[in-house]
Amino acid sequence: MHRLDPIERLPDGSLFRLTPGQLRSVRGLTKRCCNFSGGECLLLDGVCPQHISRSLLCRWFRRAVLPQQPKREQSIRSPKKLRRCAVCGRGILTRSGRAKYCRDCAKEVHRQQKAKSARKRRSGVDNLGAKSS
Repeated sequence: MHRLDPIERLPDGSLFRLTPGQLRSVRGLTKRCCNFSGGECLLLDGVCPQHISRSLLCRWFRRAVLPQQPKREQSIRSPKKLRRCAVCGRGILTRSGRAKYCRDCAKEVHRQQKAKSARKRRSGVDNLGAKSS
């Protein structure tokens, strides 16, 4: 299997997944590819992988066809939900606006938060620092 350049993958190593709107536009661009002929790829002598895939599989498409549409390329390669983990700095795709940590760091941070909360509860001190009676 060929290794893809780091720029051609997400920070977690997975392929770029296309949204339904991006998929429609990419399929339209695929038809403009010089190697595309009626659903077939002339280079592969078979079905065009880019035309049937929900990710960016075809290296020719990524390097020759997609750069001709810079705004579309930017929207696919730089998802808005891409953030950095607050602990280790790795890139993460967030599912919500509250996500701050990658999966590995989230487990450790959650464990530390639970321990801190339990210590505070056992000490009998409220949020203002006054001893509760």
